[in-house]
Amino acid sequence: MNIFQKTCALTAVLGALVLSASPLRAATETIYKVRQTFTITNVPADAKQIRGWFWMPENRPEQDVLDFRIVQAPESVRITRDPRYGRSWIYAEGANDPAKPLEVVTEFTLRRRTVEPPSGFLTKSSPLNAEHRRVFAAELRRDELHMEVTPALQKIADDLAKAETNPVAQAKKFFKYVVDKSEHYSKVGPMPKGKCLGDAQECLAGTGDCCTDQHALFIALCRARGIPCRLMFGSRLQDKNEGKDHDPGYRCWPNFFAPGLGWVALDVSSGDAASGDLWGNWFGGLDDRRAEWAEGRDFDLEPRSAVRPDLVIRGWVEVDGKPYQGLQRVLNFRKQGSPAAQSASAK
Repeated sequence: MNIFQKTCALTAVLGALVLSASPLRAATETIYKVRQTFTITNVPADAKQIRGWFWMPENRPEQDVLDFRIVQAPESVRITRDPRYGRSWIYAEGANDPAKPLEVVTEFTLRRRTVEPPSGFLTKSSPLNAEHRRVFAAELRRDELHMEVTPALQKIADDLAKAETNPVAQAKKFFKYVVDKSEHYSKVGPMPKGKCLGDAQECLAGTGDCCTDQHALFIALCRARGIPCRLMFGSRLQDKNEGKDHDPGYRCWPNFFAPGLGWVALDVSSGDAASGDLWGNWFGGLDDRRAEWAEGRDFDLEPRSAVRPDLVIRGWVEVDGKPYQGLQRVLNFRKQGSPAAQSASAK
């Protein structure tokens, strides 16, 4: 199967995705033209086999992926789906060739929506019941690595929520608690000082300063009170980087489930960095200057990886069956403006 055929097959995969409806109204839309390149670099000359799983965008409640193309890749490239989260990945493998590093290049158009909480959404939900907890058992795990619900964390959640049964009201208390309790590294410097393992206990101790740490704590607090919560991964598309080849890193954010609303998105780290009372804008809201790539942690990659990864940032690479860190990622995007602006300019 050639690249064109694989791209057609990918279009069918994207079209078949079943997505939950967004409970939040779209405020604005922005269209981005994106080129993303993954390159596995500096592989030892005596290595034999390389395998790579790479982030890819998909249609989601807050974004549409248009005109997706794989423009360069080994013949082995294909789209796979991890069985746990049902999300798609770009997979490629091949023999090591020091003169020709394994590289995957994609181009696509991304339409990203700003979401805002509907008016009065704090009162629009109802308590979760046994059926909700049965359906969302995976999002209620109390023993997930780095997000364990310990007795101490359970007490914090109970002290914060007390007799409250509305999941939105409880989640807002947890959101504010994490904002007050922790400091995202971007507030004091360009690089994190913590381990960035996405660890709730490190965040509680004040040594976890990455978005994964803050959101691990928020997720654990929600799960302590029986509120399903999950972790999404993406990147910010910052204006200062437009038109530049760069690695945007990553930004994660959680979604929690509330009956009557569905999955509610938020960003504790953006709330933490906001000025004054503006932290509240990020509870139930996301900006349009980001792309979503993946979901979850503790992955069952397909085809199965030799080592099961807990966090996958940008991608997962194995050389001769062992995890390998030499993955370079370059992204270049240009903002195309809103659909309304494009329509007006065409007249």
